[in-house]
Formats: sequence, C-alpha cells, structure tokens
Amino acid sequence: MLLLPHLLPLGLFLSAALGHRINRRQGSASADSLAIASEPVGISNGQSLMTSTVPPAPLKTIVVGNLKVLANTTAAKADAKVAVANIAETVDSKVLVIARDSVSAYSVWSGLNDLGIPYQVLIVPSGGVTLPQLNSSSTSGNFGLIVVLSEVSYSYPNVGYQSALTADQWQQLYNYQLSFHVRLVRLDSYPSAAFGTQALGSCCNDKVEQLVSVSDTSGFPNAGLKIATTDRKIHSGAGVSTLGLYHYPTVITNSTIAKEFLQLGPSSDGQYTNKSTAGVINNINGREQVSFVNIHSGHQADMSRWYSMCHSPQTGPRHQSISSIHGSTGAHEAYSGLFHTNVSDIYKPAGTTYRIGTADLAQHITFMNTINSKLNPGSKWWIEVGHNGNGNIEQSDSTDATGTLCKPGPIEYGEQIDTPLEWVKPIGSGTNLWPASPSIYPNYTAACLNKDTLKTWWATPANLNAFSHVSHTFTHEDQNNATYADIYKEITWNQAWLAASGIASATKFSPKGLIPPAITGLHNGDALRAWSDSGITHAIGDNTRPALLNPNNEHWPLISTVAANGFDGIQITPRWATNIYYNCDLPDCTVAEWIATSAGSGDINTLLNVEKQTNVRHLLSLHHDAFMFHQANLRYTGAASYTINGVTSTLSLFEAWVETVTQEFVRLVDWPLLTYKHDDLATLFANRMTRDACKPGLTYEIDATAATITGVTVTSNGNTCSVPVPVTLPGAVTDTQGATSEKVGNDPLTLWVPLKGQPVTYTLSTPIKL
Repeated sequence: MLLLPHLLPLGLFLSAALGHRINRRQGSASADSLAIASEPVGISNGQSLMTSTVPPAPLKTIVVGNLKVLANTTAAKADAKVAVANIAETVDSKVLVIARDSVSAYSVWSGLNDLGIPYQVLIVPSGGVTLPQLNSSSTSGNFGLIVVLSEVSYSYPNVGYQSALTADQWQQLYNYQLSFHVRLVRLDSYPSAAFGTQALGSCCNDKVEQLVSVSDTSGFPNAGLKIATTDRKIHSGAGVSTLGLYHYPTVITNSTIAKEFLQLGPSSDGQYTNKSTAGVINNINGREQVSFVNIHSGHQADMSRWYSMCHSPQTGPRHQSISSIHGSTGAHEAYSGLFHTNVSDIYKPAGTTYRIGTADLAQHITFMNTINSKLNPGSKWWIEVGHNGNGNIEQSDSTDATGTLCKPGPIEYGEQIDTPLEWVKPIGSGTNLWPASPSIYPNYTAACLNKDTLKTWWATPANLNAFSHVSHTFTHEDQNNATYADIYKEITWNQAWLAASGIASATKFSPKGLIPPAITGLHNGDALRAWSDSGITHAIGDNTRPALLNPNNEHWPLISTVAANGFDGIQITPRWATNIYYNCDLPDCTVAEWIATSAGSGDINTLLNVEKQTNVRHLLSLHHDAFMFHQANLRYTGAASYTINGVTSTLSLFEAWVETVTQEFVRLVDWPLLTYKHDDLATLFANRMTRDACKPGLTYEIDATAATITGVTVTSNGNTCSVPVPVTLPGAVTDTQGATSEKVGNDPLTLWVPLKGQPVTYTLSTPIKL
C-alpha cells in the first residue's frame, strides 16, 4: 500500500527500536550465531538479519527533584528556536531512514517493505555525510517521514559518544519537519532532557521479565493496537516480553514536551515495582517526533519477539490525524493479516500409522466455526487440504475382499532413492517408477471411490465447501529425480480423480496450484514442464530452504528459471514450516522430533510458546505465506488435552497450534485475519511483485493557509500499472474515479486505484487538520 507516513505501523518501529528481526526463512539460527559488528557486515540475504550494535553511551547519576536517575551522557541535539515558514503544498510519502550501517537500517526498512512503503536509506559513517535534498522546492517536500537509528552516534577519541550528524544538520532536519509537517522517529535514543525524559536505571538480569505495552493510542487511533490492562501484572493485557533485551526504564521529566505511548510494567525480580516509560511522543516548539527512548538490544537478544508488538500507524506528518492515510504495494488491506493453513496428505498417510477419519474432519469444521467467532471483526479463516487420489483407491482396494472393485488397482512402485534437497536433475535423465500399464487414468468406478468413507464424507456439500482444496499429486511420488512421464501422470491422474470424486467442484477449489510431495521437483525441469503441460502454474515452496525464496524481496514469490530450476515460469509461493511435524498425531511425537531435529527443549507447552512467538510475528508483519501441516496433525479422536490461556480442552495438534497463535494475535491487535484459496493466494503474491515493479508513489496535498491535508495523488513509473494500487484513507473521498472501495472489519477504507497513464488525485471529503 502507498502509505502516507502517518499510517505507518507502530510495531514496525517497535521492532526496530527494540531490536532486530530474525526471519525464520533462513532456519532457526540462534542469535549467537549471527554476525554482529559496529560497521557493515557481509550478508547473503538481507531479509534474515540482526542489526549490528554500537555500545551504548555511559550513564551518570543526576537528581531530578527528589529522585535520583541515570542520565544519558550523549544528549540529543536540542532544537534552536528558529522561525520557519509554513508554505508546504505537497509532500512525498517516501520515508528517509538514517542509520550507521546497512545492517541496522534493515530493522526499519524491512518493516516498511512489509507494507510496500517507498523508502530511501542514508548510511552515516563516523566521518559524517551530506544529507539528501529534503525538499525539491520551497513548497514540495521529498520525504513524508524521517527515521533515525541510535542518533547515528559513535565513540570519538577524546570526545566520547556523539552523533555523526552535525548540529547544523540536525537543525536542518528540524526545520524541514516544521516547514512540511513531517514527523521524526528516533529509535534507540537514550533518555535525555531533549526528549523530556531521564533513565531510572537499567534492566534486566537473565530470566527477568518486564513487559512492554502500548499505554496510549490517541497518537495513532487507527492502528488497531490493544492497550494493556492497568494492573501491569506479568502476562496480562497486551504486554509483550522483554526477556533477553537490555533496556532502560525511564521517567518523564518534562510533560510539556513528552507524552507517553509505550510503557514498561514492573520487573519480575522486584527491582522495578512501578510502571515506567518506554516511548514518548514529543512536541517540541511545534515539531513532533516519536522517541523510543530506552531500549538497547545486545547481540544475544531474541529481537524477533519485539516485532510482535505489531504494526500500527504512528509516524507521519506531525499531527496524529494524519496517521490515517497511506498507500503501498504490500498489504492486501491496511492491517489485515492473511492466515493460510495447508494440510497435506489427505488420503495418503505418509510415514504415519494414523489415517485421518471423518470424525476428525467433522470436528475441524466445528473448530473453524469456533475460531472464526473468536477472531477480530471481518475475519474469515478456513483450512486448505491437499489431496492424493491414489490413497482413496488404496483404501477401497484394501477393504475389497473380491479384489475386483477397483481394477486395475492402485498404483504401486518400488522404493525411491532420496536426493539432496537442492539437487538439480539433468534434463531427460531418470527412470520411470510408474508401471507401463495402465497408461491413462482408468476411470475407477464410483463404487470403488465410495467404498472409502473418507471420500463419501466429502460428497456432502457442507463438508466439502467448509474447506478449500488443491492437488497434492496422485501417489505422492518424490519428484527430484522423477521423469516427465511419471510426473505428467501424477498430475493428470489426480486431476481426473479430483473431477470424478467431486472435489474439483468445490466452491474453493484451485485447479492451477499444487502442493508438491515433500516440496520436491523444484529443481527438476522435467517435472516442472509436466506441471506446466498439465495446467499447473504455481506451487507451494518451503521457507526453510533459501534456494526456494526470492532473493530480492521476502514478499515476492520465486519464479523458476532454466538456469536454477530447469524450466522457466513456474511461480513458487513461500510457505512457513512449523514445529508440528508431518508424521505426528500426538504431542509426545512432535516434541520428540523437535528436540531431536531442531535443538528444542521442554514440553508441548514450551514448543507452542515458541510457535506463538515466531508465527504471530509473521502475521503481524503482514506476510502472506501459508503454514505447513499434514493430515496426522488433525487427529482429534483420542487426542490429548491442552491448557491454553487457562482453558483446558481436548484438541488435535493442529487445533492447539491454531488456538495458541490466533489467541495471541487477537490479544495484541484488532485486525482481521483472512484466508484465500490456493490460486488466489498465488495471485496476491504475483500482484505484489507486479506492483512493486511499477514503483508506485503517493504525495499528499496541503492547504498551507487552512493548515489541512486536502487530498492525495497516486503515481507510478509512467503512471501505469497492470494491477491496482491500494491507498488507505481515514474517510471518504469526493470521487473514487473508478477505484474499488474496500473496508474489512476494523480496517480503514482502502481504495484500489487503477493507473492508466495519468496521476490520480483524490480530494478528501473532510480535510485533515494539521
């Protein structure tokens, strides 16, 4: 979406202020294994980083009234009281990110990228740098928001810590803010008189908790953030953990310039018994800034948890009401999360003795209804299942005493030889595993298909249409070393079976998509050609494998090429792995595999807490990637009991995971969660990449005399784009000019704007007061 910087996500900056994101797309590397430096470090994937850190400035004890506090010895540059003309007419929504190195800059621009917001990064070395041109004329501003990390401060010999920006440069930024009504966001800025704050001390020792939460949303009313309860008890309200994050509880010393919006609760060791401040909104001589005043994160901290503070509007032009306009390429709606849960191997129990039954599936319809009733307004979630038709034939044949009902019988073949995950198969190589006869789908009789009660259960429309459906191939043959002939049959036979079984007639069926068996075949040009020849245009990937991720943008799909994959043009849509293992139907199984394969430690409750911390972060960062599960995970008959947030009930492994993740999401934000069928999800990813290539932009129009924002103008390269550009607004416009209006749940209004050769300008029905 094109974001007028006032509707930027608060959590976007919380994630940066409080640390750095570790993206699980590169696996489960610990913080200790990641490179940390005070200067740029070499990186192979800018989507999976921790930022570098520079040692904090030392504190000294001072007295504020009757209170002893620790003050930062590197104070921010104070404003000079300078008269500045207020004559702005237009301001570009692009965000200027000022940081010491590209690694730390990622902690900001990655969040901007989540929403598709245009940005420009300025790296400031210790020797200083020239600021970019802030305005192209006296009435046209080039940036709608400025973000500064760590004051771009360095330790200088015989001087100590100070900013690499000069006093004149800071004043230039301040003057620009005043002239063009632009906010400044300061991340990792230590408490100082310039912000109206002072540090109370530092926190915390190992395993000591001090929750942080939003305490006042009046500065960003459209963010959809939930405020923590006032008792500040550990784990109450919408607080988020600070375990492992070194920080400075703070007190406001000048309430005329500082207003708290972020708050710390008491610490669990009793060192801090009262609430304290973590972030303030400053209004200094008419200049507004958001200051995260007290978080310093060391390299051993798990920075990812801070991202679960969530996106929220917070930072744009200097008045809070401007926190309501944005445009970007990223989110489907302003703050809607996309929640996709793929369940593979229906009919085909790969590597497990448990085969899902009709009672299990029926329970999950009830469960979907229960979860939807708990989700935020506008939400709509369902489960997607991937089908293997041969499993249906195997089940029916195995229970047919005559041996004739399912002639010529299921497809059987010998053992497959595993290959390395990213092995590239030479085109034309390999040996057929499938039998030579029958060569075409034999049109198994309805009596054969219907002897399996699992198939007949799907024949009830209410059951069928409660889920979405996609092919998982006919027999589940691994495709890394498979031949074209085998894979063509795998796809076309399953297509024929899906039609014969009635599943292809489901209201949410995806004929163009595929869940590849064990995510194989993606470097097999013969397999990909067989997919394409069978009408398959996209498939799900695996985010634990960097080779299957787009190296340029984590919100884009990967498009196959002859060089890397042996075939051009198949879209690989990213999907998250979880710690709910494919062959597990009970908690002891998945905990054992988690410990054995992923260095896990603890019980099922520990595992679910890890899943909560990791995957809610993905949802809050507006990733559209689906989550991977398998049929055994849906076992409800004979399932275990779980206690989640004080409520004990019998749940499948899958249900326990969904309850844990969605309850945390709802606890933190009031955004809707949405699900799309497989084909539609792939289209969302493709459209995001297309929009980004158009480089859309947005400026807001200002009436300097009335001191209001009167409208916005949407542009792109050449002012054309083959897909519409979403723009989110606080209210109606006088004329939608062919745009599609959309409002889901608590989301603000979004216009999907077509660009056909000319900029499109919208006039707000109600101007926004600056």
